Amino acid sequence: MLALIVTQLAITPSTTLAATNLAAGKAITASSANSGFAATNANDSNLTTYWESNNNAFPQSIRVDLGSASSINQVVLKLPATWGARTQTLSVLGSTNDTSYTTIVASAAYVFDPTSANTVTINFTATSTRYVRVNITANSGWTAGQLAEFEIYGATAPTTLPGKLEAESYTTMSGIQTETTSDTGGGQNVGFTDTGDWLDYSVNVQSAGTYTVGFRVASPNTGSQLQLRNYAGTVLTTVTVPNTVGWQTWTTVNANVTLTAGTQTLRVYVSNTGFNINWLNFSTSATPTPTPTATPTTRSAFTQIEAESFNSQVGIQTETSSEAGLNVGFVDNGDYLVFNSINFGSGAISFDARVASAATGGNIEVRLDSLTGTLAGTCAIVGTGGWQTWITKTCSMSSISGVHNLYLKFTGGAGNLFNLNWFKFAATSPTPTPTPPPAGHDVVGKVFAGYQGWFNATGDGSPNGGWIHWSKNSSAPTANSNVNFELYPDTREYTTLYSTNLANFGNGTQAKLFSSYDQSTVNKHFEWMQTYNISGAALQRFGADLSDTPNNWKTNRDSVAVKVKNAAETYNRKFYVMYDITDMNASTWVAAVKHDWTTNIVNTMHLTTSSAYAKESGEPVVCIWGIGFTDRPGTAAEATDLINWFKNQGIYVIGGVPNYWRTGTNDSKTGFIDVYKSMDMVSPWSVGRFGGLAGVDNNNTNQWQPDYTFTQQNGMAYQPVLWPGSAWSNLQNGNAPRNENPRFHGDFMWRMAYDLKSGGISTGYVAMFDEYDEGTAIAKIAENSSMIPTNQYFLTLDADGVAVSSDFYLRLTGDINRLFNNQLPLTANHPTTHQ
Repeated sequence: MLALIVTQLAITPSTTLAATNLAAGKAITASSANSGFAATNANDSNLTTYWESNNNAFPQSIRVDLGSASSINQVVLKLPATWGARTQTLSVLGSTNDTSYTTIVASAAYVFDPTSANTVTINFTATSTRYVRVNITANSGWTAGQLAEFEIYGATAPTTLPGKLEAESYTTMSGIQTETTSDTGGGQNVGFTDTGDWLDYSVNVQSAGTYTVGFRVASPNTGSQLQLRNYAGTVLTTVTVPNTVGWQTWTTVNANVTLTAGTQTLRVYVSNTGFNINWLNFSTSATPTPTPTATPTTRSAFTQIEAESFNSQVGIQTETSSEAGLNVGFVDNGDYLVFNSINFGSGAISFDARVASAATGGNIEVRLDSLTGTLAGTCAIVGTGGWQTWITKTCSMSSISGVHNLYLKFTGGAGNLFNLNWFKFAATSPTPTPTPPPAGHDVVGKVFAGYQGWFNATGDGSPNGGWIHWSKNSSAPTANSNVNFELYPDTREYTTLYSTNLANFGNGTQAKLFSSYDQSTVNKHFEWMQTYNISGAALQRFGADLSDTPNNWKTNRDSVAVKVKNAAETYNRKFYVMYDITDMNASTWVAAVKHDWTTNIVNTMHLTTSSAYAKESGEPVVCIWGIGFTDRPGTAAEATDLINWFKNQGIYVIGGVPNYWRTGTNDSKTGFIDVYKSMDMVSPWSVGRFGGLAGVDNNNTNQWQPDYTFTQQNGMAYQPVLWPGSAWSNLQNGNAPRNENPRFHGDFMWRMAYDLKSGGISTGYVAMFDEYDEGTAIAKIAENSSMIPTNQYFLTLDADGVAVSSDFYLRLTGDINRLFNNQLPLTANHPTTHQ
């Protein structure tokens, strides 16, 4: 048994101290730090930032100066919660003068496991020291020392008995959480108890004898039990917690115990799950604890409701807020809060939420009376730059009236989404919430995917009025004669689909397809980008011209662009415009792009003023794809004119350039090197330029790595293109091989990411998100023959002999983004599971 008065070392990854982190805000230094991963990241209360030492240079150390000698008995070490498991070998040392150090905890291997929030807790005999140092000699997940948070805790004075023990004043615990209580006196209670959880309390019993202990408890369950144990593990009493009908409907259960005199540890042990506890009151048997009467109340929706005052929750925790009190944190996709008996009066139509996020944010679904009840509205939360950097987000709601149990459901991508401090409703329409300042880098250090958005179907309301890109003409796809795409999408999540002339799937499902013209389709795609950790989309823009005369094709194209803007804003993804100059008029292409940008992109659709439009160092981003290709229009002088025109307006210019741009050979025109050097970023097109794993390695050796060196020497950014594989036999009427560039169940694209990261490259462009035509899509794809029509060939994801899920390439792309951001270790084999 672990006690506060510790007699031996105990390592308990799920144990937490109730005391204050003594390292918070203190001076922290390290033996070394890799660029961008300073020691100060390890005590900034932000789990998404971390310290990393120089690579391949063990041993390494990190040290905190507490400012004065302090009694400590616990060190807590954390890594980002989304990282994979790893083992670090380390020791803990202390010093009073920062010169002579003594060992507090000898070197041992500690496992950081995401199932325990990647947290290691090291408890030891209380010792007085000013400087605390952790020495790291090995790390199975990376070739460096790594810590996201380095926390230090100290011993607390024992509570004198007889007297009251507040439940949340434990010295150590396992498994529980705290929440705001509605009981008399306010404060916190302990909750979310499961069988086997426990809390330890340091007490000083004034005299030996029999005491009456009043346990202040609440539970809607029958049969819950707790035990009070002494430091030796002996059960002093077992208490059955009655069913009080509610988690905040309190009663006091009394029991007698016999205690020895002196300082000791008492443990509350959960022997049968499902109750809350507010306090324990120890008195002599002659003075039993009185039992107050709980009074149920309703709360007004129009006054500020603290997030931590929930009645129940799933998945979240509370923490100290920089705005005083507590906030709700550690919010993941699918977590939720419940607030009982909220009175909305005659009607509420807007919702204010005080939020903060060092990640990319997520959504709050406001639901009534159950987790699947009426959806009053969804509030999209953006990243604010820090877990304690607060903004008030205001969102419209459908009118809510009367008294309801309020459910706040949180949705978003992987990892912690945002913190919530408080919320309230209003009976008036909201004013727009100011958008926080843009981050410095929306593209550099990120992974974007190209987005075509070019599919249409008869009946979708598009001015095109027929089937576009799915078929070779405007008629519905028909087997063996009118099919233009290689990969059949997994259509199970789309709300709107259109019937084809193809036979039913192997599983009997009718063969239908989506349209990019539907907002619901674009929303689904950007929802996937958010869910799977893809930074955003490069919206392909074809056919810029000098005419403002409307036509069906341009109207369709511009409508989809606005829908992309809407979806990116809703799902907190970034997007930028990517001009494709293929087939443009060689005499007018520069003027056409300038005209389209000014007239349509900026002044009509207002894309660049969207909060979701990508900016690099504060400048809106544009990509011009096709400059310098041997089969695309444009001279060096024309390209330079267009690039300078954009840059003179404060636009960040990416060039979609040939794979052999640097040498001016093969697919690149000669005499363009100065054009390429004038770009802010180059993105060489590698699709189809190689095949197989050996081809990836060869391109890395001869193109990517020399390219990267060249860009660094010339002050340019570098965005290489990754692709999963490709094939276009249907598009080429059978005149091209089936499965021409195999995906090798993810090994092909992961090898690209591995080679790039090995050479220090951490920015990427994936071709493409929705390119079902030429077989490069990463969006959800038919897994096997049961998900495609029975009378037409389509390439399925099991073609390489390994079954993978339809979302595998979305998950793989998200893991590549994590790899590039040092959230995954560099491994030759991809960590993404096939299913």
